[in-house]
Amino acid sequence: MNDFSHADFYTDRDLHADPHAYFDWLRAQGPVARLPQRNVIAITGYEEAIAVMLDNEHFSAINAVTGPVPELPIEVTGDDITEQVQKVRPQLAFADQIVTQDGARHADLRSVMSRLFTPSRLKALENSLAATSDMLIDEFVNDGKVELVAQYGRPYATLIITDLLGIPDKDRAWFRETFREAIPVEIGASDADIKKNPIYAAAKKIFGYILKRRLLLDNPVVRLWRRMTTGSSEAGGAAREDILTELALARFPDGSKPTMTDLTSLGAFLFGAGQDTTNRLLASCLRHLAELPEVQAQVRADPGLIPDFIEEVLRIEGPVKGAGRLCVKSTEVAGVEIKAGTVLLVSHLAANRDPRRFADPARFDLARPKLKEHLAFGRGAHTCIGSPLARNEVRVSLERILSRMDNIRLSEAHHGPEGSHRFTYEPTYVLCALKELYLEFDPVR
Repeated sequence: MNDFSHADFYTDRDLHADPHAYFDWLRAQGPVARLPQRNVIAITGYEEAIAVMLDNEHFSAINAVTGPVPELPIEVTGDDITEQVQKVRPQLAFADQIVTQDGARHADLRSVMSRLFTPSRLKALENSLAATSDMLIDEFVNDGKVELVAQYGRPYATLIITDLLGIPDKDRAWFRETFREAIPVEIGASDADIKKNPIYAAAKKIFGYILKRRLLLDNPVVRLWRRMTTGSSEAGGAAREDILTELALARFPDGSKPTMTDLTSLGAFLFGAGQDTTNRLLASCLRHLAELPEVQAQVRADPGLIPDFIEEVLRIEGPVKGAGRLCVKSTEVAGVEIKAGTVLLVSHLAANRDPRRFADPARFDLARPKLKEHLAFGRGAHTCIGSPLARNEVRVSLERILSRMDNIRLSEAHHGPEGSHRFTYEPTYVLCALKELYLEFDPVR
């Protein structure tokens, strides 16, 4: 086993070409282990990761995206810094996003989000998902080759989320270009670089879309028309055309209106997260199909296996490496003392290969029992609310790709020969994200 004692997970780009080797080394130090370079404790054990994810009293998600970068702008004193942390929240990057919120504030925002991903909405999307998939496959299927990330994964995820949100046609090219190379946090990025993330530029446009809808829908004439045509002045029936409209009409559980800042951050988060998860998961799925021809033959022969295939891909190489947590009340996990002010790296990727929970964890096993018990989408209050949509997008994509592309294989010219494949990953410590995936295949005539 390699010695990574001098490696820094947050700055060393070499670690991210094979994060599993690094996490195996960390796990050998224990399921809860302190990183040598920073005031960071890594959680690589399955049960320990769940314990932290479920503990909202001692751990805050305020640094879920950035981890220990930038450093906390307070001097930590005492064993409870909950109030101090909330006071400096406006100074921290991404701290206004739902993924970094805590407690009642997070519950309120999530209540709005939960109404956007209903089973009926997901079912109604099926035809659109298939049509978008076929449209993109049409662009390259006769070539017998594709760079999946750029030619399929990225545009597919963008088209679906812009349709779902209701982004105007005239602006969709802007969103597609703005997020073309976007990643949450680049390794080695400065504090200023982190705050230049395109999610902030997207938020400005989304603010305008939601404000326009709010002003229109609050117009007394419009409300009268809606009452006459739908029997209610509230949103319902055909009036709910897209998610941005639903956000504009949203209320918290107590009936109060979310602020425009609340709604804008939700819309921007949906756009960024809605692309990242789907695109990265698609690339990982196709890589495994190409590297495991016997598995490819199985799911091609029985498309009913595709959902199980997706779950095992999520376990063995899901799209999220890990998330940050901040200890706000001193506590312990698995007997390891964690003081207030300590940053935690809770690794989904490492926990999903914990041999105490998953036998022979590095082996892809389509028949693995309890496939959905992985932590790829998190657990507890911050479980990914868009995971049903991501699963549907990827399932439909795989169904269409397998029906139109036979004998899918890696391009040796780009990834090397069998047994020594090489891949390039995005330089981020948040996502496990293939930068490119070159495939060759036989078109199905």
